[in-house]
Amino acid sequence: MRFSWESPQEDEFALLALGAPSPYEALIVPSLLRDPRSLLDARSWTVEEQRCWSETLYYFLKLVTVQQGKAMVLKSPSHGFRLPLLSSLFPESRYVLIERNPYEVFASNLKLWSTLLDQYSVESFRTEEIEAFVLAAYLLHEAVIAEGSSILSPQSFVRVRYEELVADPMGQMARVYEEMAFGDFKTVRPRIQEYLTSVSEHVRNTLRLSSAQKESVENAWGELIQEKGYSWPANDISWQ
Repeated sequence: MRFSWESPQEDEFALLALGAPSPYEALIVPSLLRDPRSLLDARSWTVEEQRCWSETLYYFLKLVTVQQGKAMVLKSPSHGFRLPLLSSLFPESRYVLIERNPYEVFASNLKLWSTLLDQYSVESFRTEEIEAFVLAAYLLHEAVIAEGSSILSPQSFVRVRYEELVADPMGQMARVYEEMAFGDFKTVRPRIQEYLTSVSEHVRNTLRLSSAQKESVENAWGELIQEKGYSWPANDISWQ
């Protein structure tokens, strides 16, 4: 993907830099990965930790509001673990959850964490620790999303399948606009089309898992994979 200093980036990095509790602390201290709940689940934080995070987020959003003066779209996977807290802080906010084939989620996260830890960690780490963390984190994320989305109105929470978004980005964006009552989709269609044209030559990475890793995913996430109607994505991932 094309990337520059002007490209959109996760607000999580700003929150981390401002001192808020963040799972990305584990990029520097990977031993924190051994306790996924403390690292990820805002429900397990102390009152002081929740206050610190909330105040830091408010401060960051005020800075962006002064700079941009318009509505914001936040993109950070870690926010999924905070859905109940976010919905209490911002009752009028709306959420789009992009779901992806769990096999790809595991392989992609394994590659991401391994790459970043190689760059930034000040401790040694083992691949097995990353694998265990990713397996636990996915189950935790599903539980928090289920809890948080249950108290939101249908207009406030929409699920989009990554595969359907890739296959029909314009159609899926139109659905999001309609279900969330964002207004006339025709007004933004040209800008979305312009962006789609600019990335039309992008080629997705081919991910790879070992047979042992594939088995670990199926043992830990098998029921969820079946419930979501997913199977092994033979065209986008390989195993050996």
